[in-house]
Amino acid sequence: MYVGSAENFTHWSRPAAIRQASRAEVPMRPAYRDLYFGKSDARNEVSEDQSSFLKSYVDLSEASSELVCGRKFLVLGPKGTGKSALAWYLQATENEGSHLVLVKDATTLPLSEVPRVQTGQVAGPERTVVAWKFIILCNYLELLLRDTDCDLQFSKEVQRVSKLLRDFGFMGDAAGRALLKASSTTVEIPIPKLGTIYRRESKPYLNIYNLVPYLEDWLSSAQSSSRHLLVVDGLDSIFLNDEKYDESLSSLVQAAYSVNQRLMSSKASGSVVLLVRNDAFSRISLSLPDSQKMRDDLSFDLDWRVLSGAAGVNAPLIRLANQKAAKALEIDSVHVLDYFPKRIEVGQRRNGRSRSFSTLQYLLNMTRHTPRDLLRLFEEIRKVESSEIYGNGNPRGELRQDVIREGVLQYSTKYFVGAISNEFVGFEGGPESASVALSALKKVDKQEFDADEFEVALKELDGATVPATRLLSLLFYAGAIGNRVAGKTESYMHFYHRRDDSEVYLKGAFVLHNALVHAWNIHR
Repeated sequence: MYVGSAENFTHWSRPAAIRQASRAEVPMRPAYRDLYFGKSDARNEVSEDQSSFLKSYVDLSEASSELVCGRKFLVLGPKGTGKSALAWYLQATENEGSHLVLVKDATTLPLSEVPRVQTGQVAGPERTVVAWKFIILCNYLELLLRDTDCDLQFSKEVQRVSKLLRDFGFMGDAAGRALLKASSTTVEIPIPKLGTIYRRESKPYLNIYNLVPYLEDWLSSAQSSSRHLLVVDGLDSIFLNDEKYDESLSSLVQAAYSVNQRLMSSKASGSVVLLVRNDAFSRISLSLPDSQKMRDDLSFDLDWRVLSGAAGVNAPLIRLANQKAAKALEIDSVHVLDYFPKRIEVGQRRNGRSRSFSTLQYLLNMTRHTPRDLLRLFEEIRKVESSEIYGNGNPRGELRQDVIREGVLQYSTKYFVGAISNEFVGFEGGPESASVALSALKKVDKQEFDADEFEVALKELDGATVPATRLLSLLFYAGAIGNRVAGKTESYMHFYHRRDDSEVYLKGAFVLHNALVHAWNIHR
């Protein structure tokens, strides 16, 4: 005899098929440990599991189509916002048949030598622009010659010149060595005894300056059924902080702009795309006569920080995590924050009392409001949950407080400290300066401090050759520290990664980022 509530009796008295259909209407929510948040480096993710990368990629405002059709050529955004991921997504989707992509890593080139490349002109900004145009055009030609449908395949003159460029090392993996050679001596390329160049030129050799117009003519008139994209990546790592690269970077942007203008006016089959930090672009904009036009008409701002804090669960960063996890699992939707309690309890180390924060505020304050940071944070929490070191979890699927706190600690120590150190790449003496700067911060042992306290800690360390003010500026722009700013009624924290136009105030109070506070067990 059945003993139970009328509701239960009604349920079990239904036919089995109806009961199964009822259960099917409410699909089981995947466990948090089964969610997918990708890898730190999109290139590694593509290499290891391209299928998962493509399934989980979130194309912000259809940026990829803007680039493929040639409407934009500059992708701007802070480090960690997915600029490289966009490049590798474009390359990974080549097999769809609409476009071909060559991703060029700028770190493989001797960029400080580009202004010295002997093009046949006198030294100066114009020569640097021509040198960059030559580099861009050689790589774009390499891309076109990969396309079996491109009509340049049938031009004997183009084939002869491209072979000469390969022999000199300007096309292919040896381009770096060729540029080094060209920085010390004028390169003269022999003219093939056929075609337009042979008819027009009286000399048997061409220098870089004289060859560039021919390359532009060939590439702008090339015909193909596919679109072509040359994507220059790696600029985050090079042009980050050191002003000695500003001339080279501004010349690269100007050269790409000039090449794209020519390609667009000729209705050519492709374009050149640059992935640039928005703060770096702002820094060089005064030396670019058309910088505002580039920014307004030809750039795409890959910035997830818009409305991050105030928009709550609908913030772009949270939508990214939701969509990435859902696509990878091939389900309609996942709401990552639903796995978390509404508030996170945090213990105060000095008085033993705990405080609670809204979950979204707590999580975002552990990041620099970038996709990479937030996805790494969710991933470290997932690893802790998957390890079951704190048990099998809440029966409702909600993450335990201790699981979240341990995940935050793992994220802070394993990821965030290294990410800050990597921000010094491109600055002269970068690795040593990063080590000294972080050691001094740790030695201060306070979340709030001033420049004098940092300088005292710095002097106690061996090998500190960079001025304290310079290191504080670098730490500020890396997102390691912020300023505490006095308002009319209360003070507030001012971090660079929350605003593009932030400037460091060296004479005020500094605030250490929450993730570093966790990583180093620093008192609040």
